Amino acid sequence: MRRVTMNVDGTSYPLAQGQDAATLEAAVVDADRAGADVVRVTLYGNRGLDVVVTPGVPITFEVEDVAEEDRDDGDLSKPFDVPDFDAYRGHGEQHPLPRSH
Repeated sequence: MRRVTMNVDGTSYPLAQGQDAATLEAAVVDADRAGADVVRVTLYGNRGLDVVVTPGVPITFEVEDVAEEDRDDGDLSKPFDVPDFDAYRGHGEQHPLPRSH
């Protein structure tokens, strides 16, 4: 499966699997040419994001191959949590550093 990441003014937004990069790019270009418009995308985690596209906002796209994930189906009525780095390390637990003597 291919995942598109939309970078808006330096902030990365991984999109739900199955979003068509060419269609999204065309919508962004159309919004830019119109002077400003809102482009709605579905993020990984089945959450929506409205992006205000204007000529002064840099937007880039990255496409990568990722494993298929059943719950990442773009259904906004079924959002799911996306783990962050702290959750990966142990569900947000603090890990004290060893003390030197």
